[in-house]
Amino acid sequence: MNEFDENNVQVQNDEAQTADNVESVDGKKFVHIDKSKRIFDIVYLALCSAFMLVMWCTGYNFLPLVADILAIVAGVFIFARMLAKSNVGLYMWISYMVCICGLFVFFLIWGAESFGKNLWYNFVIVLFPVLLATLVYLADKFIAKKAALKVTCAVCAFLMVGTAIVYVFFMNLRCRPTVESLQAGHDDYLASVKNKYNTKNDSPNVLVILMDDMAYSDISAYSYLASKVNGEGGTVTDSVNATINTPNIDSIADGGIMMDNFYSASPVCSPSRFSILTGRYSSRGYLDNVVFPSDIQSNPWSPTHFLNPYQFLNNVDGILGDEITFAEVLQAAGYNTGCIGKWNLGDYGEYLPTSQGFDYFYGSYYVNDMTPYNWVEDYVDESGNFHSKEVRTHKENLDQSESTRLLTAQMLNFISSSVENDEKFLAYYTTPWPHYPIYSDNSGSGKGNTSDDTYVQCIEEFDKYLGDILNYLKNTPDPSGNGSLYDNTLVVFTSDNGPGREGVTGDMRGRKNTTFEGGMKVPMLVSYPNGGVGSGDAIATETYNYYQWENNSEPTSQENVASKVKSSVATSATTKHIDASSMNFDLFNTILSYCGITNADGSVYLPSDRIIDGVDLTSLWNCTVPTSTRVHKKLFYLKKGKCQAVQMAVELDGTTYDFKYYDSVRTENSAFIDQVYKNYLFNLDTDPAEGYSVSKTYPEIASTLLSELKAFRKEMKTNRRGIIK
Repeated sequence: MNEFDENNVQVQNDEAQTADNVESVDGKKFVHIDKSKRIFDIVYLALCSAFMLVMWCTGYNFLPLVADILAIVAGVFIFARMLAKSNVGLYMWISYMVCICGLFVFFLIWGAESFGKNLWYNFVIVLFPVLLATLVYLADKFIAKKAALKVTCAVCAFLMVGTAIVYVFFMNLRCRPTVESLQAGHDDYLASVKNKYNTKNDSPNVLVILMDDMAYSDISAYSYLASKVNGEGGTVTDSVNATINTPNIDSIADGGIMMDNFYSASPVCSPSRFSILTGRYSSRGYLDNVVFPSDIQSNPWSPTHFLNPYQFLNNVDGILGDEITFAEVLQAAGYNTGCIGKWNLGDYGEYLPTSQGFDYFYGSYYVNDMTPYNWVEDYVDESGNFHSKEVRTHKENLDQSESTRLLTAQMLNFISSSVENDEKFLAYYTTPWPHYPIYSDNSGSGKGNTSDDTYVQCIEEFDKYLGDILNYLKNTPDPSGNGSLYDNTLVVFTSDNGPGREGVTGDMRGRKNTTFEGGMKVPMLVSYPNGGVGSGDAIATETYNYYQWENNSEPTSQENVASKVKSSVATSATTKHIDASSMNFDLFNTILSYCGITNADGSVYLPSDRIIDGVDLTSLWNCTVPTSTRVHKKLFYLKKGKCQAVQMAVELDGTTYDFKYYDSVRTENSAFIDQVYKNYLFNLDTDPAEGYSVSKTYPEIASTLLSELKAFRKEMKTNRRGIIK
């Protein structure tokens, strides 16, 4: 071969190497990194790059899951090409690196944890796929044999896919919320409360008792089976026939009030609890459904990763830090604030109870059927430092039979320590009962059951221990010298929503997770002897109408000939019944009113930057206005962020009735689970069971209520957070 031929062969060899060549010991050569510009590879790289930009700019925490899937797909292509062609497509390799490194950058920008924690945690989980990809790219530099190179790169490519999959399971999806901020108004309002108000001798203590999934008729005071006999001054309950006997709960209404038509703001727990604390519909805080654990779990089916789509709405993992809770307001006014029991409004940062106005928390961030279900004790010291420790592990809580005893002890300890320190207290007792799984230790054996058979025992056990708290309040003199602690404590008892597996709703339709009456009407008992609750002489034979059917004129007083479910409600001779409809977000305004957070004219002092949906119920509770006074023009029933129904008072033929309208609602009947009812209108005064639609009888009323539904839905689209500008 002459010199020309040798040069020609060399040129041909150089041209053949469109990628790096590896020379094996036997002289054969093959392509390792293929730099060919295949259309599919180029398009895929462009797609990945564009997606990274969108992800970085928008910040939505479901996008990293998609980015990781793109990385997995790229890894699969790399692995398949290595097996089939013994080389790596350069542009597909770049796509993989863009996705993995893009995830790292995303969490540095949007992660809700501290920057340092985001940095080291995401660096660790990104490190392995990046090292493997780098090894694939550089393998030909230190592996000479073709067979060894192919095996090494194939194994590394396979592990690239594997580590990208593992990334999904360990991805920290805690991201900063992407919602309009109300922080400035939050800070200004609480600062003004701190400057204007402080606890006074005549300010009450506050005890709010919140049950979990308790039905309307699950206590003997509301039992439809309890006997009623006429006694001096009214109807007296003989609870001997009631399925569940709750004398201590019932006693709250002695000398106080019961609300016959009190509603939760949601048919499930987290949104309802949001409304109780903030006085707002839960959708204003993007809290549309149950909050699940956000902690990092390797279980691929954990709610953190795939089974909790609700957390993907604007990265909201609980009650936002710029919402204002009644706990924050009372804390600013000098109250010692404590929450004992179930939180279920978030498990980190701004969502924690101690970030929402509670000085002390003891219990679980989660529902008792979730994993993990551990208990913690949290508090903030005088220097503002947060302290947290686990007091019961998930394993220890596998048997929950001691929960009522332990939580009651903590509540008593919180109240007594507040009294010893001469502090007014807000005690928020959020028991996990009777949410399933149900436990009871009424036998005193220390071992509980988790069968449905313990439902009655669970509630009766709670009632027994609640008696310890009430007796402490009644037997302890108030520091003011004006009666007992109980006389100077606003005591509120209610439930977050209707019943789940068991429980009795009386004659009402529906259960938990439905917007029918049985899913949202809950018991409500109130006591405050020295605060005037139940002390007035108003009766329920008059009503104050906010809406008149014919001309929408100013409210007038009318005789209300229709009674609302009174036949199913048990009472005592000294209990006043409030017939008016209200919702649990009214507690925000009402608690503030009783605690003196008011303007000079007596109205509640409220933040000016946001809509507060609740109203002040003090006149109703004190019975200084007719107990059928309609305090809301309308009430909306929300489920999973959608407004499904509206209740509104309408005057018809000289009488005012509460009508309820659904434009579309799915049946709760399991025999027709796919059935959707449309244009449903019920007269709740004559048909509290929602059994007979009258939309054809009163089409004008149906049309008017439909317009109200549409207007509210439009408001939720245009100004979801309820910002006042």
